[in-house]
Amino acid sequence: MGEKRYFKAGELDDIAFVVIFARYRNQWVYSLHRKRKSFEHPGGHVEPGETALAAAFRELYEETGITDCYMIPMWDYEQIWDDGIGRNNGRAYFAIVHSLGSLPESEMEQVMLFDDVPENYTYDRDEDRVNLARIEELLKDRPRGYKRVVVCPYDSGWVQDFQAIRSELAGALKDLAIGIEHVGSTSVPGLSAKPIIDIDVIIEDTSKLPDVIAALASIGYVHEGNGEIEGREVFGYDGKEHLRRHHLYVCAKDAAELRRHLMFRDYLRSHPEEVREYSRVKEEGAKKYPFDIDGYIAYKSPYIEGVYKTIFRM
Repeated sequence: MGEKRYFKAGELDDIAFVVIFARYRNQWVYSLHRKRKSFEHPGGHVEPGETALAAAFRELYEETGITDCYMIPMWDYEQIWDDGIGRNNGRAYFAIVHSLGSLPESEMEQVMLFDDVPENYTYDRDEDRVNLARIEELLKDRPRGYKRVVVCPYDSGWVQDFQAIRSELAGALKDLAIGIEHVGSTSVPGLSAKPIIDIDVIIEDTSKLPDVIAALASIGYVHEGNGEIEGREVFGYDGKEHLRRHHLYVCAKDAAELRRHLMFRDYLRSHPEEVREYSRVKEEGAKKYPFDIDGYIAYKSPYIEGVYKTIFRM
């Protein structure tokens, strides 16, 4: 191939190819090509009728098995052919990987993690190092990324997933927590949901928060503030592949946000017709906005607001 010219992400039209630079726990994800016996970044052609973003999520899954990630467009490029006339447009993405998956049957044989470009890299190692450095520089501007919106039919195994997480939390928190509640869509039997467990740890009052932060830090959780929602404290984590992915919040027992979570859950648990309707809304939203979490949330918000109006009239 001939010269390659670089542009800002989104600047070029007719994107024909995508490449994904994926990172998991501060290491780069490479796939070993079954025939070439060398390592590559996931990537491939954009299929007819497919957006570049959809192609990036698809290629990442097909060549690594990864589905749980945050995908950020990094740059566009124009690849000039050796004849100086033909050319293809491509787009590079950076994927922040939350958990690894199982590699499906494909042209790739194995997925491995590296701190640097592997010795046995299919293409130019120096060019790849330049690309990795370019990503680090672009990330300083905190570009917007996208998550795949996945809504699954209800899975009774979510109850066991919650219990496993609860057991670890209870062991660390001991009497600091006066309750650990399974909330959110996965807590409602029969309800379609994103397969992520939502958990509210209940404490007596906010004076207990420093001790709770320390206790949760001892098992790998990091306090991230309130996420701009009063009445809850957000905790993130890295790793924990032995547990279902989850969102962890800490609320004082009299917090309005805790009350909202519990009232919404309990109302749906006792109204199966609403479970069916909310499942329909969520499934439609995921189809309309498969890579736009904000659009998905906005789509289901009127239903949620309607339920709260009903609850508060009761």
